[in-house]
Amino acid sequence: MSCFRQSKSFLWLLTIVNILVLGLSSTAFAGDNDLVLSRFSTFNPSEYGNACPNACGTVTPDEKLFKGLVQDMGQVMGPRIANPAETLGEAGFAVNLMTSLSFIDKNAEHWQKGVKDRAPESTMFTGHLQVRKGLPFSFEVAGNMGYLLKSEMFTLGTDIKWALNEGFKYFPDLAVRGTVNTLLGSRDLQLITTGGDISASKAFGISGVMQVTPYVGYQLMVVFGTSRLLNAYPQDPRSPQFDRTNPNGTGSTTFSPEFVFETETAQINRFFFGARLNVWILNFVLEGVIGDVSQATFSGGLDF
Repeated sequence: MSCFRQSKSFLWLLTIVNILVLGLSSTAFAGDNDLVLSRFSTFNPSEYGNACPNACGTVTPDEKLFKGLVQDMGQVMGPRIANPAETLGEAGFAVNLMTSLSFIDKNAEHWQKGVKDRAPESTMFTGHLQVRKGLPFSFEVAGNMGYLLKSEMFTLGTDIKWALNEGFKYFPDLAVRGTVNTLLGSRDLQLITTGGDISASKAFGISGVMQVTPYVGYQLMVVFGTSRLLNAYPQDPRSPQFDRTNPNGTGSTTFSPEFVFETETAQINRFFFGARLNVWILNFVLEGVIGDVSQATFSGGLDF
């Protein structure tokens, strides 16, 4: 009965968090880190240039720039690990707040053109809330949300972890985890991040009043990104135009500035390491991630 009540409370908390995030994402103001993906294209004037009002031509998207941004943004906005391999136990419950820095190549063309102010910083700051609930048979489920500073972009996600081995005195804990995360609030980008990881950890008591648990692991992250409808020539409000008297072919396009990037998929190998300090019901985690986008995360929270 106690487990049922805690699970019910956990679901209610996740529902409230989701409502708050959706509300905030719809009212937030655009910031310097928001994305303008229409810049990943070239508007090509056509042979009808002087004969058309405003402009004529078609657009050529730059798929390479889009793929680079999808790969990096998936890591910046992906779920954080920030926990060792051991689970909370069947009756366990935890809430954690995290601050995280992602180190990007600010000189890369996809960042220079992609962010709104065209002046990306070398570090991108995100804040995260993670809620975890222990389940029977060494399982653990979690819900998480994240926010990218100076933007309208939020993430919502969930993950499930299974400890293959935990609680043995002379052997490290070992766990596998699966995650899925989706991006909200971007007017141009649709992004889904999935992944799987394996981790090992070992707890050490200190003076009987605290516990330190170092951990290491490997993560395979898979990012799926596509764009919404983009316009490479927004200064001209006309809908696409066609020249039906063109002797070279009826219905030839004379003005077509709108385009969509097809789905890009990126697979990323990442390694992580960290340590958790437990004092009473308080826990603090410091974690580093090595990958195409390296990260440093600090987490603090409560275990019940």
